[in-house]
Amino acid sequence: VASIKKAREARAIRDLDTAKEVASRLSELKVKLATRAGESGRLFGSVTSGDIVEAVKAAGGPELDRRKIEIANPIKNVGSHRVSVRLHPEVSVDLDIEVVAA
Repeated sequence: VASIKKAREARAIRDLDTAKEVASRLSELKVKLATRAGESGRLFGSVTSGDIVEAVKAAGGPELDRRKIEIANPIKNVGSHRVSVRLHPEVSVDLDIEVVAA
């Protein structure tokens, strides 16, 4: 139980100032996600919040909790997409993601 709490605290963004700092870092970040797609640009499956977390980490961004990412419409095509990341109850940032065929 103690290790689970420690891991949860490491992922959680506690105060408002830290959330604003992470939001500014995320807004400047260029995230590119390579996934399998057909010739017409349609993906085999869809992009999940876990995929987005890994792409943000690979782009040099902070480690995010996948449950904090809100995808309005399922991402099933290559191209530019926008998702929302709720960092704190008062801080939310829109993140632009470029989905490309692998």
